Amino acid sequence: MTEDDKADERASGPRKAEVGHSLSAATSQGDVDRLNSEFYGKIKYPWPPTAFDRVIERGFWSRMLGQDIGSWDRPVVPEGGSVWVGGCGTNQALITALKFPEAQVLGSDLSEQSLEVCRRNADSLGVQNLTLVRESLNEVSYRDRFDYVVCTGVIHHNADPAVPLNSLARALKPEGVLELMVYNQYHRITTAAFQVAIRTMLGTGGKPDLDKELPVARKLVETFTEANFMAHFLKTRAADQDAAFCDALLQPVEHSYTVGSLEALARECKLELLTFAIDAFSKKGGAIDWNLNLKDPGLQSIYGALPDTQRWQITNHMMLTDSPMLWFYLQRTDGGRARKSEQQICEEFAKRKFRKTSTEVEMYLKGQTGTYQKIPEKRPFPGQPRDVAVAKLYGALDEKTTVQEALKKLGANPSFNLLNKARINLTTSAFPFLAAI
Repeated sequence: MTEDDKADERASGPRKAEVGHSLSAATSQGDVDRLNSEFYGKIKYPWPPTAFDRVIERGFWSRMLGQDIGSWDRPVVPEGGSVWVGGCGTNQALITALKFPEAQVLGSDLSEQSLEVCRRNADSLGVQNLTLVRESLNEVSYRDRFDYVVCTGVIHHNADPAVPLNSLARALKPEGVLELMVYNQYHRITTAAFQVAIRTMLGTGGKPDLDKELPVARKLVETFTEANFMAHFLKTRAADQDAAFCDALLQPVEHSYTVGSLEALARECKLELLTFAIDAFSKKGGAIDWNLNLKDPGLQSIYGALPDTQRWQITNHMMLTDSPMLWFYLQRTDGGRARKSEQQICEEFAKRKFRKTSTEVEMYLKGQTGTYQKIPEKRPFPGQPRDVAVAKLYGALDEKTTVQEALKKLGANPSFNLLNKARINLTTSAFPFLAAI
């Protein structure tokens, strides 16, 4: 029996509804591939943005990606490197190609309609380093090929997410980095309950039917007025465009995870969690750190002494719906690069010298015909940090002063929490204000 056969056996038969899951249609990998291909062929998610942008400084985002994981001296994606965006949808492969012009980018998706949207937009922007292919993550055979793999919001829409995750792991070069997002179970309890309710009402549980479900779901969102959490939640989705509405509420198959169950899945696929990635959604909501600040010093000491993933598990369970998205960097366990703990990364951050980043961004705006045109004006990037606490440190730094020396001048105690906040808010892809010298 092949691994795919075993996966199909594990996934065979309609599953019971579970908290944070929608699995009634998860009968086999092939069946779910067909469902996803049809679903995203209809909704083409996400919709094209009003603008794309590109940072002028070549290699900028690769250096920042390295800093995300504590690699201060070596970019993750070298000149001439390779990047794979697995399950790229309409935009993500193009955005990635714009971020990494020094690399060749491959975008894969099940939906030819989504790829065609991406292809047209890439052509209008003149992007030359992007190849798009219709293929399933469950069937690809890439091995030791990519420096960087991006797969966000994809593997949890499979009958057995371990199958596509194994494909991603095999595709990484030994020291490559995987950026992965799966649903946070505490974020998806309400949406999964809504999905089960709709499919039970329509009898479409074993074979989801978007054409039947969408109008009923819209009507229920408009008219459900019970004074409860579900009604409050549905009001927040009422104004969504159909693509966002369907992706959030009517996706055919959905698993979700905690930090602990994601770590177990990663281990099964010979991967390990490096550290969390700060995604745009969590950044907008202010949930950018997986570490708690506990008021009791004794409890903080116990919590702070735990390994990273155990601390993050506690944060996940204690913060519930307010915990960040499960958006992490991973690497192969057989790759030969030792994983750095957050404590180690912060200690290295404190001892290093940095330069203040200063480059420009060029913008491509969507016109009335739907194509994108580059505007002549460039804007400075990234500007200066807005967080008052880190802005003081930023102002005290120069290329001859280490972080710990600057903190000493400011009279600040370089605790782990302070260093980690400063590192996150000054040196990561989400806040790219400092580059290591």
